[in-house]
Amino acid sequence: MTDPLSAKERSKEASLRVLHALIELLAHSIVVAVLLGTIRLIEVLVHWLWGTSDYVFFERVKLKYVFDGADLAILVGFVIWGVYSVVAAYVRKPKL
Repeated sequence: MTDPLSAKERSKEASLRVLHALIELLAHSIVVAVLLGTIRLIEVLVHWLWGTSDYVFFERVKLKYVFDGADLAILVGFVIWGVYSVVAAYVRKPKL
């Protein structure tokens, strides 16, 4: 059986959990910002190479929609993965 933690130890554990969750959130935010910035730079480069007209795939899908879809997929994926990781980082028992 484990000994009950003192108030000081509980406070330290809670603050470490919050710190780990914030670090996880910051890491995911940086990665998603870099990915979205990279997608934007590729979009600008492609538009610069093809000129001002928006290329159309299969006479239906504009090139802008492809890049917007990539942005949406990155955001949705990182929101789901990020929330899971932040909650897991908070729930995980820190090493005191």
